[in-house]
Amino acid sequence: MSRAEIARSIERFIRRAFRIVPDDPDFSWDSHLFESGYVDSAGVVELIAFVESTFGVKLEDEHIFSERFTTINGISSVVGLCAPKTR
Repeated sequence: MSRAEIARSIERFIRRAFRIVPDDPDFSWDSHLFESGYVDSAGVVELIAFVESTFGVKLEDEHIFSERFTTINGISSVVGLCAPKTR
């Protein structure tokens, strides 16, 4: 799965789970999900569960608490780092 496909999947989940309207001009793959109020502290648990179950990765604290895990682009990058490598 490409990084763009991962990002699209994460975006769909966030829009649905946190009721973000399609025409929100401030919501993008580079929006800070937490500072902008799109995902709250309880929602991050849902987001982590979604990412782990959907992409088959185990997120460690170093990933969850990194600056990367604040935007859709960043989360898709983390998924790429954590994904099992195939030969």
